[in-house]
Amino acid sequence: MDKVQSFRDALTDAANLAGWSLGKSELESEFIEKIVGDVMKSLFEIDVRVNKVESLLNMESQDVLIVGIWGMGGIGKTTIAEAVCNKVRSLFEGIFVANFKQQLKTGSMADLQRTFLSQLLGQEILNMGSLSFRDTFVRDRLRRKKVFIVLDDVDDLMPLEEWKEPLLGRHRSFGPGKVERLSYEEALQLFSSKALKNCISTNDHRDLIEKIASHVQGNPLALIVLGSSLYGKSTEEWYSALNKLAQNPRIENALRISYDGLDEEQQSIFLDIAHFFRRFEQKQAIRILDGFYRRSVIFDISTLIDKCLITTSDNKLEIHDLLQEMAFNIVRAESKFPGKRSRLCHLPDVVHVMEENKGTEEIEGISLDISKLSRQIHLKPDAFTKMDGLRSSTISH
Repeated sequence: MDKVQSFRDALTDAANLAGWSLGKSELESEFIEKIVGDVMKSLFEIDVRVNKVESLLNMESQDVLIVGIWGMGGIGKTTIAEAVCNKVRSLFEGIFVANFKQQLKTGSMADLQRTFLSQLLGQEILNMGSLSFRDTFVRDRLRRKKVFIVLDDVDDLMPLEEWKEPLLGRHRSFGPGKVERLSYEEALQLFSSKALKNCISTNDHRDLIEKIASHVQGNPLALIVLGSSLYGKSTEEWYSALNKLAQNPRIENALRISYDGLDEEQQSIFLDIAHFFRRFEQKQAIRILDGFYRRSVIFDISTLIDKCLITTSDNKLEIHDLLQEMAFNIVRAESKFPGKRSRLCHLPDVVHVMEENKGTEEIEGISLDISKLSRQIHLKPDAFTKMDGLRSSTISH
């Protein structure tokens, strides 16, 4: 059955790939030339940004170098960092990549250090005992290796203080790299590739594309999500999206238009994934969601992927930070009282609702990571009694 499903998934993915349409009056040679030109232009545009960051690495230097990549959310910082890492990995003895913010949410700094040391120095190093950056042996080993480290989503430098001395020593330099918004032409091309999938545009389309692209300020995530949501829609629906953007041109509003275009259950599934199933193994998440909705949700998951509201990586469900924060805001807007919201995963809200017995029938899901608690919580015997609508409660250590 797994093989059959994998074939079905592969065929679905193939069917959803964007393509080019050959017109009846168009020469095949010119058509092929257009495809090659479009592909080469896309590759060139990301290469320009990757090469700019790579130029800051100063590969010939013996110093330890830090390059900071900064820019607004959704602008492509992670994509560029991953591309640079893949391009230079053969020049280094060890590679370490981690989502810094997410790792500290789900674990501790000590856990992150252990993962780091096991990947770069080998598991046998950890078997020698509970080693850390403070150990002279660890520092000496690290300083003899040429390593490339990518720490993604770092919004607080204080937790990194402990890493500085063992990793950087005395010889270090810093190179800042800002990721600029897409140029006007790049924004038009990216949005068109998602909204039209390289089909021939009308004059109305071209006018609307220019106006919508300018409203989202060259933000790639917003262009991709909004463009994907408008694919196959009528011109009237494009105008409606533009009017909505004109009233509130914030990036989150552009993302919200795609969410608003989902049916009610698809919206609910999106909120479930954002709150409870980020980085879940895809098949496991689908099995659980099938149970929640008492039907197969494969089509709905495929729709969310098509609209770029979620993605898959290494067979796990993933969602961009901005889209997850949008989902959190949607649920927060349900009520100013946490106990009257549909989903709870933020620690203070969960603790308040469970300790104070503030749960209601509106709550559909709760997630609590006990390892994040700074103190013991005291639950009353009837803590869950009022939660008649509860579908899922996850308590992890």
